[in-house]
Amino acid sequence: MPEPNRRHGDVLAPYVSDLVGTVRRWGNRGGRGTAVIGNGETAGWWSSLPADRVTRLRGASERELAESANPLPADAPAIVFFTVDEPASRRSADLVEMVVTSLETAAVHSTALWLPEFEHNAGTSTLERRAARTSAVRLAADSAHFGPYIAALAESASSGRPIRRAVFTVETRAAGSARALAAAHGRDVVALVLVVPDAVNADFVSTAAEWLCAHARAGVWLTGGGSSRMDRFPSVSVRAPEVPAGVSTVLDRFRPLSYPPIAGHPHPASDPEKRLYRALDQHEWATGREHNRSIRLGELSRPFTVDVLWRTERVIVEIDGDEHRAAQRFAEDRVRDNQLQTHGYMVLRFTNAQVMDDPHRAVATIREAVSRRRSKGDPR
Repeated sequence: MPEPNRRHGDVLAPYVSDLVGTVRRWGNRGGRGTAVIGNGETAGWWSSLPADRVTRLRGASERELAESANPLPADAPAIVFFTVDEPASRRSADLVEMVVTSLETAAVHSTALWLPEFEHNAGTSTLERRAARTSAVRLAADSAHFGPYIAALAESASSGRPIRRAVFTVETRAAGSARALAAAHGRDVVALVLVVPDAVNADFVSTAAEWLCAHARAGVWLTGGGSSRMDRFPSVSVRAPEVPAGVSTVLDRFRPLSYPPIAGHPHPASDPEKRLYRALDQHEWATGREHNRSIRLGELSRPFTVDVLWRTERVIVEIDGDEHRAAQRFAEDRVRDNQLQTHGYMVLRFTNAQVMDDPHRAVATIREAVSRRRSKGDPR
């Protein structure tokens, strides 16, 4: 396959012939969105989709797909969603650049997850930036990561400054950021779900999807009303549980790039979650907590993810963005809180602004709740 030049001049060239390869499947995970596979069994909707070509999805909405992959199942690839808007779809090169930049930003935000030594070297000083680069180069020596690029990601995370994108080709950035994001999720491969609205230019999005599949080395799966016009790609029927309108999915919380949180960690794209995590980390009493953990209250109930959980003390902390102000979402939150409380949980809610503006006050409230539960013993 001829390589596009550095100025993306060949981004518009289709990449069809080399996108045909072996379909990779991921194992069975009952109880989530399903797809019917060859032997009649059901598995996660992602299990029947190829990791090396562009495919259209039909039968489930993007919100249903996103919610069924939250938290990310153990048998799924690192699934990330990108919502295409009309301006970005006017040129394939523009859409490619926007997607790659978003993947790159997510990889930088996730550095502590794919580079375990980073937390010990985080800081903006010259010494700390060099330490981050050195750790990344050492990681690349024993892995498939490209050393200079992965070092640039680590330095960007340490310094808080963006990568100098002119230093690397867009091909290098696409492959490198996707590989880092997959590693952050503990996976070998990324699957990019492009959410394509009706209003976008389907031809330009199609060409961009083929380019991303070839150079990010990821499966690219298309959903949304606009994907129905992209009939140059095969379609696969997938199923996922319905999502109530009041439920906020990762698609509602993060745009344009959306991906589920990584169990045990604050969401890399959520500044309030990360700020609360750092604030709690300073206190010994806050040990034993779990971030972004899934809870199922009964065999027949739908599992859901909570922001912070003290499992033994049965204390839950939720951080609410502006989307929680909507009447339907507010009502859904109350229903869920009531269910949790009837099962012995104490639920504390803070707004994004409360956590960002005064994290110490939030921590003090949480400490009081956790301490009371500990002093009283098992709340059940």
